[in-house]
Amino acid sequence: MKLENNQDNLDQIATLIEYAFLKNKDLEHDVNFMSRYDHSTSYGYFDKKKLTSYIMVNQFKSEVFGHHLPMAGIGYVASYPEYRGQGHISKLMKEILQDLHEQNIPLANLAPFSEGFYRQYGFSNSIYQKEYTFSGNALRNFKLPRNGHVIRGDWNDLNVQNGVIQLYERQLHTDDERNTMVRDAWWWNRLDTYYPNRHIAVYFDGDGRPMSYLIYRLMEQRFIADELYSITPQGLLSMLGFMNSHAGSVKEFCMILPEKSLLAELFSEQRQLKVRVRPFMMSRIIDFKQIVECTKPIQNETFNLEVNSDDQCPWNIGVWQINSQNGQVTCSRKEDELVDFSGSITAWTQVLLGRLTMSEAVKLGLITDYQIKKLDFKKGDVSFYDYF
Repeated sequence: MKLENNQDNLDQIATLIEYAFLKNKDLEHDVNFMSRYDHSTSYGYFDKKKLTSYIMVNQFKSEVFGHHLPMAGIGYVASYPEYRGQGHISKLMKEILQDLHEQNIPLANLAPFSEGFYRQYGFSNSIYQKEYTFSGNALRNFKLPRNGHVIRGDWNDLNVQNGVIQLYERQLHTDDERNTMVRDAWWWNRLDTYYPNRHIAVYFDGDGRPMSYLIYRLMEQRFIADELYSITPQGLLSMLGFMNSHAGSVKEFCMILPEKSLLAELFSEQRQLKVRVRPFMMSRIIDFKQIVECTKPIQNETFNLEVNSDDQCPWNIGVWQINSQNGQVTCSRKEDELVDFSGSITAWTQVLLGRLTMSEAVKLGLITDYQIKKLDFKKGDVSFYDYF
């Protein structure tokens, strides 16, 4: 059931989360938890007035190919151990998806503790990260910029803050983002408190324009770059040069970048890099029609797409005719039409919001190709990462 925002419920929510997530502090006095709680809707299951299971839902916006779509961020999924396996979370998740549908929120994202657990609710892996690990020797050819300058500071430095936000917002207006969160002011501020002791470096060109930024931490002789973004090659090289200036005091560098990152091509000795791709977030299409109309099919044609299974959101099941003409996509439900492509909602999530192309999904057997038609969608990218 949806919970009222009152002190008794908050007391029980905090106690459950502290136990389930091994928190050794009072969450009601934790600014990070409370900032998220204050912007959330709570769902809980009670047994004799005791809260036994809980899910937090935050409403954000996600950039999907030029569309700012409402997006639900699901987190703090918890049950006391003695109540697990009794279907309480399943009941809450079904209620949440129904409510989100009624609120016209077409997708949800979450960070899974178990991918298999969330697949039963229609979630699929959709956002991946590429991690680079290397020693300072790998950076020896990168230098600080001769033109322009780098400003180093923290989030309270308005020059740094404005440079970061300008660059972040710029990328969101390229129409290339596939499922990237639009960060509101409260979330930016929460990121600063959630990750304490983070530093920020911004490179400004000779005309004083921000070209790149780097958000990083220094932890036990490790340089951890949580976010790197640049709009020019010089900006990227400048940030690598800035990292190199730390090589004398840092034993290991770790960079978290978008899956499509080609950063390794700039290094003269790629063998010095350890590179791995790892799953990060899962997504769930709640409204198939609305998501499809935000995508960018490569072909200008009419196609009939079938969602053949969706246990939690049955309104998605059926045949949907999409018409793509000059970048505009319309979608409507059809009856008695020949199906071109068919798949489950999880498979369509992997194609529409994930990294799979249509041809890859067909080869893997996730999507069935019934007609001799070629269909693919612009894949876009996820340039920034948010955990909730």
